[in-house]
Amino acid sequence: MAFIAPKIIAGIFTALLGFAALLGAHNGQSEPSSGPPYSTIDVTPYLILPKTTTTSTIVYIDPLADACTQLSGLAINEGWPIKQRATIQKIMFRESQCIPNAHNKNDPGEGSFGLMQINSFWCSGPNSFLQKSGLLTDCQSLLDPNTNLQAALLIWKNSRWNPWGGK
Repeated sequence: MAFIAPKIIAGIFTALLGFAALLGAHNGQSEPSSGPPYSTIDVTPYLILPKTTTTSTIVYIDPLADACTQLSGLAINEGWPIKQRATIQKIMFRESQCIPNAHNKNDPGEGSFGLMQINSFWCSGPNSFLQKSGLLTDCQSLLDPNTNLQAALLIWKNSRWNPWGGK
């Protein structure tokens, strides 16, 4: 307790000196000027304006978080609505246990691929939904987490959660 009082007094004194310096207290050696010691400069020509604007949400992906949390953050960064994050995380865990290269060969067709277990129905052949969209050329591309989440987003925009059996 004996050391606290001098520290408080020193702090107050230092703050007062700082305010006096900030306010330009007269030091007795110079005359006060008749106007501000600076002039206004138009900085408009020097501003660098952004060329594009964005309304998307960028999510920080915590490297210490579990895989599902990290991958749901990646989904948001790939364009998914942030309100869907909890559902994405739940479906990724249910479908693939958040393993990006999961491949269920027992599903119809060539099976289901990746985090969201997208069935080959969506990606097999040039007339498939995902190949027509230009996102991929074969189902093996769905083993990449970014591609899988982008493909799932296209499917979700088309059919909501129905391909995954609802929420």
